[in-house]
Amino acid sequence: MRTIVCVTFLSLFLSTAAFAQADQPGEPEATSTQDSSKSDLALGLIALASAVAIGITALATGIAQSRIGAAGAGTIAERPESAGTIIIMLAIPETMVILGFIVSVIIIFTL
Repeated sequence: MRTIVCVTFLSLFLSTAAFAQADQPGEPEATSTQDSSKSDLALGLIALASAVAIGITALATGIAQSRIGAAGAGTIAERPESAGTIIIMLAIPETMVILGFIVSVIIIFTL
């Protein structure tokens, strides 16, 4: 449980740090294509929402795949002909991460 919490906070930290805009002294200001009316707080919240959208789906997918994989390994040990079904069942939760990624991209580029 502690590992899950650490990974979640780490992914939130890395994603918000990637979208933070800090001015470095001595460097010219870069022109931004984003609306100048957005405050730094709004940009930070958008980045946080994007991180949550993909972080929670990835966490849930990992939990689901761990349980499916454990049960699938036992099933394949008893009935090797069911390997194709188990592989498909392992791939189904991955669609949730893809959906989370799409929502994250929509959040970043439309808000």
